[in-house]
Amino acid sequence: MDLGLRDRVAIVGGGTRGVGRAIATALVREGANVAICGRNEQDLRHTELDLARIASQTHVLAIPVDLSGARSARRVVRETVNRFGQIGILVSHVWYESWEHPSEMTDDSMLAAFEHNYLSSVRLSREVVPYMRQLRWGRIIHCMPIDVRQPTEEAVVSTSTQVAFMAYLKGLSSELARFNITVNNVISGPVETDWLKSSLEAEAGRQGLSADEVLDQRVNRIPMRRLGRAEEIGDLVTFLASDRAGYMTGSDLYIDGGMQRSIN
Repeated sequence: MDLGLRDRVAIVGGGTRGVGRAIATALVREGANVAICGRNEQDLRHTELDLARIASQTHVLAIPVDLSGARSARRVVRETVNRFGQIGILVSHVWYESWEHPSEMTDDSMLAAFEHNYLSSVRLSREVVPYMRQLRWGRIIHCMPIDVRQPTEEAVVSTSTQVAFMAYLKGLSSELARFNITVNNVISGPVETDWLKSSLEAEAGRQGLSADEVLDQRVNRIPMRRLGRAEEIGDLVTFLASDRAGYMTGSDLYIDGGMQRSIN
């Protein structure tokens, strides 16, 4: 299926590993020009080479950057526009973990999570909007884990800041709808990635269990009885970035194997 993304320009934050990398790959396969950014330069260069093999080096831009910095978003957008001339798609995919119980949250941990999970994505959104308005077309998509709807007490710091960003995006979707700019959230269940593996190992240590036992606990809570695949998230995000999803905005889309079954 041709989604009409050829020559569109996308920025994928956190696009070097796992879900972010799968999203960048799916966009490149559809013919989009993609700027990826991340903190680990080695991962960044490996991903850049892999993406260039799918399309060509001219369709990929790798930007080493820590998006939690106040000036980082402006730099990413400026370099993308200098290279490709426009921006039509923004995919943000960040998750800062801080394992603290609600009663133990410190100001420093909250500020760090707020900087990474909230402000970094707000800044990126703010920087791309003028270019999307100029095009009278745009797609802003934020990816987050299902913890935002089913929070655990240990992840309350990370979850709180992601929920705050969800509220921001709801307002942004209303503001930008008349410019043909859509804003949506993709909320995923457990996805088979290196990040999940390290998360399971950390949780196993806290519970005094093996990583396999913790994995079984997670999978047993999923009606499909399996983990998600990063490529499945990439396919959904790519669809949302296309004109075929042009009437969908301000929405939360779940891709979680049936975990979210609330009717409210």
